[in-house]
Amino acid sequence: MNQRLANFISFLFHPIFIPIYGVLAITQMHYVVSAKIMGKFGFILLGMFVLLLCVVPLYTVMLLLRKYKPKELAAINKEERSRAATILFFIYAFVAWYVEPIFIHEILRLFVVALAGSSLALAVASRFVKVSFHVFGWAGMLVLLAALSTSGDGYFIFWIVACLFVTALVASSRLSLKAHSHKEVYLGFFLGLICNIAVYLIFDGRL
Repeated sequence: MNQRLANFISFLFHPIFIPIYGVLAITQMHYVVSAKIMGKFGFILLGMFVLLLCVVPLYTVMLLLRKYKPKELAAINKEERSRAATILFFIYAFVAWYVEPIFIHEILRLFVVALAGSSLALAVASRFVKVSFHVFGWAGMLVLLAALSTSGDGYFIFWIVACLFVTALVASSRLSLKAHSHKEVYLGFFLGLICNIAVYLIFDGRL
């Protein structure tokens, strides 16, 4: 994979955008959410998710790490990676439990709780080992799609295969850019699966 394509894939499927991809997947695969989001104020609701789960986290992390350009985040050290994940944990946890109006269905809250739990796990893990945030995030997307498959769109196999393809592309791009070793990519994938599965098992039905 050439460097230009690898950079494009890394940006397009950056972990900071995982919340948006996740919300879009829920609106497509979950019949109840899909019906509600297509209503009069659907675009406003989606806009709130973009703001609260993508824009605010990105710029808060940049501000607190004193990285004033998004590309500067690619070169953060192990301590800064842990700090960034901790910041994301607090933001996602706050949204999950205190921003009530945006949750038109509990599956959306469960997804944000999974984002918070995953961020906390990354914050702890990053103190000891470097993990691919990109691959970790897409492993979490796989778990979300698997959870949605029990009550969602009949074409869930297509979505899961597509997500696996994207995950492989992302892993390949990170390796091509020499941003991670094979060990860090594999570790990100398996940690992402384990952490997200744990959150869905613990909180599903309890929210």
